[in-house]
Amino acid sequence: MKLRLIPLGTSAGRPTLARGASAFAVAAEGAWVLCDCGEGAQIAAQKAGLSLSRLDAVLITHLHGDHFNGLPGLLGTLGLEGRQRPLILAGPAGIADLLQHLARAGSLGTGDMEVRVFEQHGAGGEIALEKFHVESRPLSHRVPTYGYRVALPDRPGTLDLAAAIEAGVPKGPLLGELKAGRAVTLPDGRVVQPDGLVGPSRKGVSMAYALDTVPCAEAVELGREVDALVHEATYEHARAELAHQRGHSTGVEAARIAADARAAALVLTHFSASVNGEAVAEEARSIHPKIVAAADLVEI
Repeated sequence: MKLRLIPLGTSAGRPTLARGASAFAVAAEGAWVLCDCGEGAQIAAQKAGLSLSRLDAVLITHLHGDHFNGLPGLLGTLGLEGRQRPLILAGPAGIADLLQHLARAGSLGTGDMEVRVFEQHGAGGEIALEKFHVESRPLSHRVPTYGYRVALPDRPGTLDLAAAIEAGVPKGPLLGELKAGRAVTLPDGRVVQPDGLVGPSRKGVSMAYALDTVPCAEAVELGREVDALVHEATYEHARAELAHQRGHSTGVEAARIAADARAAALVLTHFSASVNGEAVAEEARSIHPKIVAAADLVEI
């Protein structure tokens, strides 16, 4: 099972004509999660062919407007559509109070939809979804900020089909049960255990999302051995000092994070309007060989 990564907004600070405010979709078969929800995120999601009814969760890194301002509108749309199943919302401390203020002012319109808010504190934690496993870790920005790791469940190990048949397991549903790691009872009453017939489980596909942050050890741990690390690259490396003053990273620094984390690929996003995203990626490729400069609506 694969993850589709779809940048919905790749600009820093404000939307431009070419790049929307921060938003990033992580999609699997029949479900997806939204990392950040800047202005225009729901329109971009629909342009990308993502069904809002299949959205499982919204993961907000921090409460700066370019990462949050699209959320009230998205929640209102889901309410207007009559959504019944709950929506999971994760974000830093204070996000629940902020939504309550908006609701009291009549600015949400969520109708009967339950919004289950999981505020992130301290070292972060785990958020259980039906199709995804989500973890959070604190990053280093000017306000409380959390990065997220999104993974599919681990996959069963490889079944030694010849050995299973030799053990007496007939072709059909029992082989599927055995592959899933469960013991099966044969028609003659014998019980066959998966031990020795099924290899070790395989890690599910994973990605990590680190916006906004200066380089930090937590970003490395967040992206440890993921298939793709999505990391901010607000400026080119010549302006590293300015980036740090504003709580951000350069593309070169993001590449160092990805290399230290042994991430298979690096996706750069959150570009200042004053930089060329591909140029930022190119100067970082000497550090990490597989780098993509994200562009709005270009699926990875």
